[in-house]
Amino acid sequence: MRLRPPLRMSVTKRGEKEQRLGEFIGEYLAEARTARPQPSLEILLIARSVDSPVVRAVAGLASEIAAAGYSLRLIVGQADRESLPPGWVLSEAVEVDCEVRWARKPRLIEAHEQLVLGPQTCWTGDTMRRDPAKCDAYETFTDACTDTAASASVSFERLWQASEPLFGRAPSARYLGEALGAIRRH
Repeated sequence: MRLRPPLRMSVTKRGEKEQRLGEFIGEYLAEARTARPQPSLEILLIARSVDSPVVRAVAGLASEIAAAGYSLRLIVGQADRESLPPGWVLSEAVEVDCEVRWARKPRLIEAHEQLVLGPQTCWTGDTMRRDPAKCDAYETFTDACTDTAASASVSFERLWQASEPLFGRAPSARYLGEALGAIRRH
């Protein structure tokens, strides 16, 4: 008999989503500090836009993420003038090693939002085409399943390769607005 992976699936009201994601990320970071062997120190994130609750949850924990030595790779589905606040950065209070790409091709918007924290821990949300502010949202928390986290990592890497760089790794999060100028020239 095969055991089912520890999976927490729920439908969450939009006001609770950012809080639940923040708690999930915070718990992971607390456990990762004492884990042996040390897990990967990179967070992988696919989000509809920088206003997505998952991006806000990560940004809210930027100081903990930086203190733990984690870097962030972020893919956004929407990166136009209307969806990005002018001068957006992940965190103004702390520097986070961050690389951002844009899922420019329309078919890539069919991907689900996802967050991969480590080799056994990930979160999956609605597709990037669905506005999380309009209705309740689907989400799945996985915190002890290597297969699920590995599958999420593979899908992230494939989408990463198909996405267009907005800005590269830097000692601090750069303004996306400056990077968008390069996109508009294409």
